[in-house]
Order: sequence, then structure tokens, then C-alpha cells
Amino acid sequence: MKIAIVLNEDMGIGFAANAAACIVSGLFHQEKDLLGVQIDGNDLSFIPITKIPLMIFKQNSKSWDELLKRAKKNKLKYMLFTKEAQSTTDYTEYINRVANKRLEDVVPLGIGVLGEDSLVNRFSGDLPLLK
Repeated sequence: MKIAIVLNEDMGIGFAANAAACIVSGLFHQEKDLLGVQIDGNDLSFIPITKIPLMIFKQNSKSWDELLKRAKKNKLKYMLFTKEAQSTTDYTEYINRVANKRLEDVVPLGIGVLGEDSLVNRFSGDLPLLK
């Protein structure tokens, strides 16, 4: 299993970090086997982290529609993150902003996919890493 996240590289480092964190939290929903175990240290505990690779790519010239179609074609679990999500701190407001909307009705900022390595590689193989 592997995760690939594709982000709009123009949003700035803080917004990109926020988008990546939100996407990963969505992809890990109901995926407890992908997390490690808590590790006890000497004077603190280390919470579980991902046991699988997580790559972050630039959107580059690929449209969000094309990336969403790739995710669906490869039968990957996917999570689209939008400006509507990032621009609110109230979850009810976010629901109201995106409920019953189509891709063309929202402003995508990123997409994350989760699946078998080969399928995720097929999804992201021509995308440059975000550096």
C-alpha cells in the first residue's frame, strides 16, 4: 500500500502543509492497519505513524479532472481537498459549501490516493515531486 498526494504548488508552504495533513487524515479514515503501534520512550510515548510510503507531488500541467479520472480508473481510494475546506474552520459550513457540488463547482487544491503500490505508481508516475 502507498499514498500519493498531488498539490497545487502555488498555494504556499503553510497552505500546502495544511492540505496534505487534511488529505492524509481523510485517506486514513477506517484504515487502522496502515498505522504502526505506539512506542514507549524513556520519558514520553511516540504515537503511531504511517507504516506505508507517502509521496507528495506537484499538480504540474495535469487537470484536477484528469487526476480524479485516474484515481477512479485505477480503483484507488481518493480524497479531493478544496479551497472551500481550507477557507473555513467550521465543519458544518464546509458541508454546506460542498454538499451536492460537482468538481466544476469547487476549487480543488489537492487530491490524495491510497492503494496498492503499482496502482498508485500508475496514478502518479508522470508527476514531479513537490520540493
